[in-house]
Amino acid sequence: MRGIDKSGVFITGGCGDIGLAVAKRFLAAGARVMLADLLSAKKGKDVVKSKLNSPNASFVSCDVTRAVSVDAAFAAAIKFLGRLDTVVCNAGIAVNEPFLTATEQAWARTLAVNLTGSFLTAQRAARIMLKNRRQAHRRGTILFTGSWVQDMPWPNGTSYCSSKAGQQMMAKVMAQELAPEGIAVSVVAPGMVYAGLTKRIYDGNKKFAKLVDKTVPVGRMCSAEEVAGSFLFLASDDGAYVTGTTLLIGGGATLVRRM
Repeated sequence: MRGIDKSGVFITGGCGDIGLAVAKRFLAAGARVMLADLLSAKKGKDVVKSKLNSPNASFVSCDVTRAVSVDAAFAAAIKFLGRLDTVVCNAGIAVNEPFLTATEQAWARTLAVNLTGSFLTAQRAARIMLKNRRQAHRRGTILFTGSWVQDMPWPNGTSYCSSKAGQQMMAKVMAQELAPEGIAVSVVAPGMVYAGLTKRIYDGNKKFAKLVDKTVPVGRMCSAEEVAGSFLFLASDDGAYVTGTTLLIGGGATLVRRM
């Protein structure tokens, strides 16, 4: 993709399956990448070494729910990257609970990570990008890892679905305000991804697996690697005119399969 070479990329939740897949795609295109995650510095650096093994990749510990931690992570990122061109707000959690028995603790924690964490990361990113010199009408790109359930309800997913729906609207408001400044904002919304928590639940819960198989028209879940290319496109020169939208990678899940 054009425009990625030598760019600086910051990814929260970077040590998860999707975060690592995205990092690999950007590194392959010539970018420098900083992964941010809750892991300790030692564990995070071990992940970078074993999974990425590139001098153009580094790690910083970060709790996206704490502004001071986000600020410190960006300071480290700028030192390593030199310039901030793309930020991927990927950190997220999911707690599956029936609505009637959902706990306030799970609700608060999910929104703190998925929505407030995205807000803190994106706001800091935008402030930094405003200092970038415009290049072909662009200063930077801010992307969110959304989910197809930001538009479609999923059983026992009150907190997660709500957090992703809020994230999508935040991205639209950001895109509207920041477009004149040369900052693009969009959402990559995967459907059912065979990775991370979803993979573990799918492999261990036959009822869940049956529901997934019935829901997705293409008959399978997507891989983290299939999701990663969408981030690369939106951050590239080829995606420069795209902002305020959601790129759905759902295998037709939102079509509501009826057969």
